[in-house]
Amino acid sequence: MTDEYFNSKEFKHILAEYEESEKTGQPVFLDADDFTDIAEYYHNMGDMQKATEVINLAASMHPGAAAPLIFKARVALLKQDNPRLADEIAEQISDKTDLDYYYIKAEIMIAEDRIEEANAYLEEKYECIDDVEQEDYILDVVTLFIDYELLDEANEWIQRAEETDSLDYKELMGRILMGKGKYSESEQLFNELLDQNPYSTLYWNYLASLQLMSNHIEDSITSSEYSIAINPNDDEALLNKANALFSLGNFEEALDYYQRFTKLRPDEDAGEMYQGIALLSMNRLEEAVEHLKKAEQLSGDTSPNHVEICQELAFTLSRLHRMDEALMYVNLTDTLVCDHDEMMVLRGHVLLENGQYEEAQRCFSEAVKSSSASPHIYLRIAISVYDNGYNKLAYKMFAILLNSVDDKWYEGYSYMALCCKDLGKRNEYLKYLKKACQLNPWEARTVLGEYFPPEMPPEEYYNYETK
Repeated sequence: MTDEYFNSKEFKHILAEYEESEKTGQPVFLDADDFTDIAEYYHNMGDMQKATEVINLAASMHPGAAAPLIFKARVALLKQDNPRLADEIAEQISDKTDLDYYYIKAEIMIAEDRIEEANAYLEEKYECIDDVEQEDYILDVVTLFIDYELLDEANEWIQRAEETDSLDYKELMGRILMGKGKYSESEQLFNELLDQNPYSTLYWNYLASLQLMSNHIEDSITSSEYSIAINPNDDEALLNKANALFSLGNFEEALDYYQRFTKLRPDEDAGEMYQGIALLSMNRLEEAVEHLKKAEQLSGDTSPNHVEICQELAFTLSRLHRMDEALMYVNLTDTLVCDHDEMMVLRGHVLLENGQYEEAQRCFSEAVKSSSASPHIYLRIAISVYDNGYNKLAYKMFAILLNSVDDKWYEGYSYMALCCKDLGKRNEYLKYLKKACQLNPWEARTVLGEYFPPEMPPEEYYNYETK
């Protein structure tokens, strides 16, 4: 359900009916779908308690109805990480031919990493449904696979769609192209969608995300501002603008937008995490720790942000020379799904920053050995060495790395440029600056942006520097 619907007169009337019944104690008679929409609204507002109350009322008034049971099943699946409970709830749906029943059954399979089984199940059901419903079914299946970042499966299904000029088709194809890194093609589709519906915050938000990923930062900010003008409380627009401001090094203003996002989504770990990262970038370390610890408390082992939160806490606490506490958060990642070789590099970084040179060396060596001398791991070690002030050693490490990788390699050139700048190697600095901006403008802005005007695209850094 979109913000456009939640802002519509139709939904506001339904919500007012429900809230009036709560005040007066008089029963309200809504259908199962309306109750579920209200629960979705409260969930989106970060009030899970109210959402649960509404959905339980809906399930009791409409036993066996699909919408409330699917809401409950998805909570069990996504919030409680309990696929078995989700399946038990789904089986309470009376109509086993309801398309939403098929979707939740497939989603449970996907969440359990049974992708081929889910695909085969959806294929089987596709053959059973009426021709008139098949187009909607295809797009719903595409949406399900996109939501789980299964883009190849989504792309296979969307090829069956016939109504390729529909808004839904273009939106989903735009999302697939975005996920596959085809930003310009995706951006073209979302611009077409905005031509047809310029008041869609959803489309503006997708466009802002695309522009941010394409390093068109000013355009991304403009798109977010259009979305915010339409709905000042659009959390995704606020987050997109915050991220764009952050990438420009405008940490203070970015922090303001992260705070606005957090007020709208107080139960999510992302807002507190981003506030912590912004404060860390402003060297307000104690405040950063406070927010990152809040984020860690809000996140669970299944949160996609949990590893990053632990990393940022380790970095921040290490800079405060609270080494044991920093290592505790590194240890927390041992049981999480992540790159454990990178976590070994992080452990080495904390030890190096706190004067434990031999122990740091052992961690770095172990990470190189465990990763089979991965160039990505070697890069992380070189960055740690540079960040800890060993510029000459870092220069040698970056030189070894960049002389050994193939033409497809695009990381680390900005750091090498920075080393050369620090060491007064002007010609080498310009050489690596040019290559960094050509191959990886995002890294160039992140690493070298403070030496150039904030609004300047990285593609212009080299010409600016040579002039």
